Amino acid sequence: MIIGSTAIKHYFPDFKREPKDVDVIQDVMTYKIKDGVKVEYLDNPILVNYYKGHCPVIIGLDELYTLKISHSFWNLENGSWEKHIFDIQYMKEKGCKLILPLFNDLYVYWNTIHGKNKRSELEMTSEDFFDNALSFPIPHDDLHYILIKHPYFNQDKPTFDKILKDGEEVAVDEKKFNLLTEKEKYNLVIEEVMCMAMERYNKDYYKSAFSKMLKKFIISHAPIWEALWIIENHKELIRTIPFNFIDFFNKNIKYEKIDS
Repeated sequence: MIIGSTAIKHYFPDFKREPKDVDVIQDVMTYKIKDGVKVEYLDNPILVNYYKGHCPVIIGLDELYTLKISHSFWNLENGSWEKHIFDIQYMKEKGCKLILPLFNDLYVYWNTIHGKNKRSELEMTSEDFFDNALSFPIPHDDLHYILIKHPYFNQDKPTFDKILKDGEEVAVDEKKFNLLTEKEKYNLVIEEVMCMAMERYNKDYYKSAFSKMLKKFIISHAPIWEALWIIENHKELIRTIPFNFIDFFNKNIKYEKIDS
């Protein structure tokens, strides 16, 4: 069963990236050269089982879309993460849909192949959660309250307050997330990524800082259900970074002077 960019090109001839090889699902991983084209044979028992052993010649579009999304939780080599994200945005615009049960099975499988996808533990107090290796001089939550004073937000409280689990300081509620408007979902992600980028990448150009932190947020920090929404909306999040947040923070953070 053919997967990868060759399958995309089959369904969408206007797909601009020319496949460099052909990826094929079978039982054993080998490389062969056939008619001058490298063929990479890949083992994927999840897809074989999904099709109940009767795989089509070319993978279905929604199945391929789901497969690419499932790869996005690991920082794979040779720039393949960025390639998958590009393909996901392209395929979404063509109408492809995530098959959640298939994604769940693939995600579990990739944990055995690529190593465990380590994610932030949210079931703790805000003080404990942000008491980590970062040495940023002001508390994380304070960054949120500085940021939301920008005219783009103009809010009294951070958007994450709307999705906190009852009685929790960090853990968030998927049902509350699903009740947000699309604008609120964008703001939620933009706020968090800007604050985390300021803590980690404040010497970078703001667009580069945001992009790096968004990738890290997907791979390591956001709950899986939120990360799935981010992956499917990655292009819009990157394209519409609304302002230079690093410059805004630097102008508005009041650092306390500590007497030696």
